[in-house]
Amino acid sequence: MEGSDIAEEVRPARESIAWSPGRETVHADSESPPEVLLEPLFWGLFSVGGFITAFLFPVTLFLLFFAGPFGLWPTDPGAYDAFVARWQEPLVRLFFFVLIGGSLFHGTHRLKFMLVDAGLKGRGVEAFLDLGLNGIAIFGSLGALYYALRGWLF
Repeated sequence: MEGSDIAEEVRPARESIAWSPGRETVHADSESPPEVLLEPLFWGLFSVGGFITAFLFPVTLFLLFFAGPFGLWPTDPGAYDAFVARWQEPLVRLFFFVLIGGSLFHGTHRLKFMLVDAGLKGRGVEAFLDLGLNGIAIFGSLGALYYALRGWLF
């Protein structure tokens, strides 16, 4: 069909049907980036800690420190004995371990990125922040685990 206005152009391979603007073409023979193992784990702990810090921590603080003095929760001298008796239950111990550990991981992860955004940049500085802040969260969580298991398992 000579003279037709609709003619098929010959386009480069990257503009084929499979090409998607804004995305890089993936080649099977190219070298893949190194696999990251620990970062997804810490992002997961950050996420769980964010949920705990946003929803469970304020309720726990309210019940333990504000509801009693304002008369919204029954208080009596025997309440401490009731709390200690409840502390022996595994679910209560698990709750406080997850509350403390999750909040620590969330807070230290957020603090790390706040410090990086404030200007503490560089490979060595970020590695030091990772090591230091995640160490604080890990040791704090291990301390909470120790107190959760103390008197229950040993």
